[in-house]
Amino acid sequence: MHTYTGVPASTGIVVGPVEQIDHGTTGLHRIVCDPFRERALYDVAVVLAKDELRRLSQRAKGPDADILLFQIALLEDESFTNEIGDYIAAGAGGAAAVERAEQIFAGRLKNVDDEYIRERSVDVCDVCRRVVDILDGRPRRRLHLKRPSILVADRFFPSDLFSLDRRMVLGLASDQDSTVSHAAIMARSMGIPAVVQLGGGTAAMAVGHRAILDADNGTLIVEPDGTQIAQADCKIALSRLHGQKPDPVAALPCLTKDGTAFRLMPTCNISDSDVPHTRGAAGIGLVRTETAILYDQSDEVQTTRLRELLKSAEGVPVLLRTCDTRAADDAPWAGETQDRLRGNRLFKPQIRALLRAATDGDLRVVFPMIKDVADWDRCVKEVNTCRDELLAEGRETGPMMLGCVVDMPSAAVMAGDMMEHGAQLMAVDIEDLTRYTLGLVQNPTAAVNQLTNPAVLRLVSGILEQAQEHGAQVYLCGITVAAVDAMPAYLKLGIRTFSAEPAALLPLKKLLMEQELTQ
Repeated sequence: MHTYTGVPASTGIVVGPVEQIDHGTTGLHRIVCDPFRERALYDVAVVLAKDELRRLSQRAKGPDADILLFQIALLEDESFTNEIGDYIAAGAGGAAAVERAEQIFAGRLKNVDDEYIRERSVDVCDVCRRVVDILDGRPRRRLHLKRPSILVADRFFPSDLFSLDRRMVLGLASDQDSTVSHAAIMARSMGIPAVVQLGGGTAAMAVGHRAILDADNGTLIVEPDGTQIAQADCKIALSRLHGQKPDPVAALPCLTKDGTAFRLMPTCNISDSDVPHTRGAAGIGLVRTETAILYDQSDEVQTTRLRELLKSAEGVPVLLRTCDTRAADDAPWAGETQDRLRGNRLFKPQIRALLRAATDGDLRVVFPMIKDVADWDRCVKEVNTCRDELLAEGRETGPMMLGCVVDMPSAAVMAGDMMEHGAQLMAVDIEDLTRYTLGLVQNPTAAVNQLTNPAVLRLVSGILEQAQEHGAQVYLCGITVAAVDAMPAYLKLGIRTFSAEPAALLPLKKLLMEQELTQ
C-alpha cells in the first residue's frame, strides 16, 4: 500500500483500477524529403488537424469548445507558421520543425508569471503533437477503456479528455497538472474527482493496480487494504445519498453563528454563464476571459459573450478579470509590439467590449498583475480612451467599477495609493499572493499550505485598512477546494466577500457559518 499526496482539483472519492494515458514516443524512422515536399506535407497536416479539431469542437460546449478553437487559432498564427516554415526551408523535416516550434512557443508561456496563462502551454503541446502524429503517420485513436477506471498521466492534454468515453472515467490523477489546468477544469465540469501535482512519477507506479482516489483530501492510495476500501465505499454511499437531495445549507442565508453576514461568489470561465448563481451566490466572479479571447479577439464577439453572461446573472454583480497584458506580451499571439497596453492586440478590444456590454448589467472589472500606481493609471487611461472612441463612433457605453487583482506583494503595499487614484475594488488572489510573497512561485502545493502565513495575513490586513479608509470593496479570490480550511482566518481578519470555485462554495459556506466573530 502506497499513499501519494497532491492537490485537490475536483472533489469526490472513487475506488477502481488505474489506467494510464501514454503519449508514446515520436521521431522514430523519419525520412526527410526536400524542403518543398516537407512544406507541402506540413500544410496538408495542418488542414487535417484543423478539420479534426473543428469536428471535436462541434461536440464540445463552453470552455471545452474554446480550448479547441484556440488550438485552431494557433495553427493559423502567422508567427507560429513562419517559425515552422523557416526551419523547414533550412532543411529540417516538417515534424521536427513543429516539435521545435512547440518548444519555443510552449517555453514562452511556461515562463509567464500568471499560472492560468502558463497552463495554456499545454494547448501548444497538444496541437503540435496532433500535427506531428499526422506527419509521422501515427493513429490518433480514442483510448478505449474496457471498465470504469481512474486515469493517471504525467500530464493530461485536452485531446486526451475530449476523446474519452466520460462514462468510463472514474477520476483523474496527474503528476504535473495544476488546479487551473484543462484537466482540472474539465474534471470539475464533468463532476469527477481529480488530484493534481502528485509528482514523482506517481502515474507510472500506479498503473495496473487498484486504488482509492480521494480528491477531498488530495490523495491517491494504491493497493489499499480492506479497511480503507470499506471506509471509501461508505463515503461514496453517503455522497450519493446527499447528492440525491439538495443540501439544506445551500438555501440558508450566509451568516456566521453570531449573525455576521458574508457573501459568496463562484469563479467561472466566461463561457460558463449557466453555472453561477444557481447556488444562491451573491454574484458571479471572478470570471476569467483568457481562453475565450485568445482565438477570437474582435470586440464584437466579446461584446456578445459578455452580454449573454450579464443577462444570465439576472442583476447580480459580475466581477470580471481582464486578460493579463503582461502575460499576453510574451505569448505567441501577442505580436511584436513592446507596448503592453496601447499596442496590445488583446487588451483594447476587450476593454471596448466591456464598456459596450456594461449597459446590460452590473459589471465590475479588475486588472491583473498591477504592480504599482503607474500600471494602474495606464489601465485607467486606456479605459477612458476606449470610452471616448466608442462615444465618438456613436456607440453606447455603460458604467463599470474598476479595480485591480492583488496578486503581488507590491500591489498589496500600494493598494491605498491605487485607491487614491480611483480604484474602487481590490480582488485579492490569495493563492498567487501567497506564492509571490513567500517565494513559492514554482511550488503551488506548498503555497496552499501557507495561506495563513503571518506575512500574507499582514498584507491582506493592510489592504482592508486602506479599503475602509477609501470606501473600496475587497474580494478574496482564487479559493480552491484545497484552500477552504484557511478561510476562517480571513473572515476574522475582515474579509466579507469570498470568490471560490463552484465545488468549494458549499464546503466554504458550511465552514464560515460555524464561525463566531464575537469571541
